[in-house]
Amino acid sequence: MPYEQREQAEPSAAVGDEVVIDPTSAAMGDSSALWEAVCRVSGDYLAIIDRSGMIRFCNRIDGGWSPEQVISHSIFDFTMPESAGQLHRVIAEVFATGQGQSLETTVRMPEGGITYYSVRLGPVLVDGRPAAVLVCCENTLPLKMSEKTLHHERMLLQRLLKIQERERQLVSYEIHDGLAQYLAGAMMHLQACEHAAGSGGANRDLREGLRLLRAATDEARRLIGGLRPPALDELGIVDAVETLMTEARIDVPRVEFTHSLPAQRLSPDLETTIFRIVQESLSNIRRHAHARTVRVGLEHDSAADTVRVVVQDDGVGFDPAAVPDERFGLEGIRQRARLLGGEPTITSSPDHGTTVSVVLPVTPTTSPQPAV
Repeated sequence: MPYEQREQAEPSAAVGDEVVIDPTSAAMGDSSALWEAVCRVSGDYLAIIDRSGMIRFCNRIDGGWSPEQVISHSIFDFTMPESAGQLHRVIAEVFATGQGQSLETTVRMPEGGITYYSVRLGPVLVDGRPAAVLVCCENTLPLKMSEKTLHHERMLLQRLLKIQERERQLVSYEIHDGLAQYLAGAMMHLQACEHAAGSGGANRDLREGLRLLRAATDEARRLIGGLRPPALDELGIVDAVETLMTEARIDVPRVEFTHSLPAQRLSPDLETTIFRIVQESLSNIRRHAHARTVRVGLEHDSAADTVRVVVQDDGVGFDPAAVPDERFGLEGIRQRARLLGGEPTITSSPDHGTTVSVVLPVTPTTSPQPAV
């Protein structure tokens, strides 16, 4: 095969009357030695085929094949019918144009199974014209199996999150329609007793009972909001985030919320993801940041059909690379965003606050199941 030498070097040097040969220059000038080395160390399967597709050479044979089953046989004998037509056209194009091509192909194995290859084809030029085609094949079955496993794990995570949200919703409704209603009824009765009793020593016990009931009612509301606020299902993401803002103001002096969302509701999955990202970010701020100001923004980009979620604080900050493994908040934000096709950016450093930003597509994208 021709070899284009890209760097000229002196093949020898005179030392007195003795000529010393540079072995590297000599090797680079020996195309046979270079070709043998390439074939030996290449991780790809290399084959030389003629115009008919007959395999005239290959660097290695495995996968259950023998040299007698491969050499002098057509490359199309090993290709599944759905790939053979495209492979035939690509080979013909390489011979016709002298330009390299690539494709994905499916190969039949001796035991009857199939595997997948990424194939690159290039011309072998003699006197400037294609005389043969070099075929480089990379087995992509392990990659496809990894993609299938990753796809399955993502679908499983998505399912688990949906089940978790459903359970949160059910528990929230149970507290709202059950416990909270009983507490409200008890408060009304005690208030009536307090009014009827007028002023007196017994009123102290009534007032204490009412105080405890009000505290229990507040705690029930807090639990409902933490599990899944009814506003998220009934009114939408803006009202649900407003409830988070109200809670955050208990610990943060200044809390700002802006949005440019469309009037129509977003998809349930997108609204839930936005809510959980904001909720987890605010929870981290209230627990760790000691912030004076928090800004939350939901920005709709109609041209790109995306929503950008930004949560920013002026707190103590942290080193994102030094977050302990047992802290799952940031990882939860990442995984939720990735399930919808987003990748969060978490910017922080000690004494410089934290910004969590993620762009999510409004129109959901579904990843196709790898065909393996």
